[in-house]
Amino acid sequence: MKKIVLATAIAALSTAASAQYYVQGDVGYSKLEAKVDDLKIKDNTTSYSIAAGKDVGNIRYQADYTNFGKLEHNGEDAGGLAVVGNDAWETTLKAQSIGLSAIYDFQTVSGFTPYAGVRLGVNQLKYEENLKYSTIGVNGAYMVGSESYSGKDTKVGAGVLAGVQYTINPQLAVDVAAEYNHLGKVEDIKFNQYGAKVGLRYNF
Repeated sequence: MKKIVLATAIAALSTAASAQYYVQGDVGYSKLEAKVDDLKIKDNTTSYSIAAGKDVGNIRYQADYTNFGKLEHNGEDAGGLAVVGNDAWETTLKAQSIGLSAIYDFQTVSGFTPYAGVRLGVNQLKYEENLKYSTIGVNGAYMVGSESYSGKDTKVGAGVLAGVQYTINPQLAVDVAAEYNHLGKVEDIKFNQYGAKVGLRYNF
């Protein structure tokens, strides 16, 4: 029993000693999508993230803060507000997240290390909607009104990522990756994110 405990302790110390810590910053292209039934609203935006991680051989674990950017959508019914009962609207969604990832590094070839991973995120969705509408008052007068809605929801979501890192030197690597994240569901609306990013990793 003592030998098993000793062997486990030695293995744990060995893993800790060989672990490499790093920080990484990324910037990229992000497509945010809001989907309800067969209707999809999409917008292209810029994302950025900063992460801190631990490399224990072929497996990396990292925590990150990511700003997925902003989705904007506006429009109006045919005829605009000149027609009674028609509406015009402006909708904005901002998405940011704190996540934990487990990443598997494949074999390095000529300085290039491909990888794939999964991510679990706690996502904050902030939304705002401004609505303008036309109506007929009780006195028969033509009237234009407006309403505004705003709020935020925190949802747990999951994602996947894949990419490749190129080692410049033992401390510095360039990273290129693609990602998909399900950000969560608010009422009947599902929110997703697709992206591509490039970044730098610094090893301590």
